[in-house]
Amino acid sequence: MARFGWALPLLACLWVAPLEMPARAGNLGDAVSPSTAEQLKFAKALKQAGAIFYGAWWCTHCFHQKNLFGTEAGRELPYVECDKDDAGRERCKKAGIKAFPTWTLGDKRSEGVMKLKELKVWAGL
Repeated sequence: MARFGWALPLLACLWVAPLEMPARAGNLGDAVSPSTAEQLKFAKALKQAGAIFYGAWWCTHCFHQKNLFGTEAGRELPYVECDKDDAGRERCKKAGIKAFPTWTLGDKRSEGVMKLKELKVWAGL
């Protein structure tokens, strides 16, 4: 628990056991369904706009967020892993990440899973 000290206020993800993740999820690996052209275009637009998706390999909510994009678009997301190594933990700490998933774009921040339509509106895309 000590290594998560900075992350105590995390949403439910902190207490979700990795064993509860879908079998194909792996370490927030690829989404389980193919992406549409629209999902892929949106993921690239988020990256181009400077959005960042912060998450953790064990977070089922992060996997759900990524899965909304499908496999190929999920690989394009501007994702930062907050708990696989010290560098990731430090980057997330410096960014003030307190919940997973967290999206940032400039001064904007949103915590929790967002449907794609919500994310488009939030990002101004």
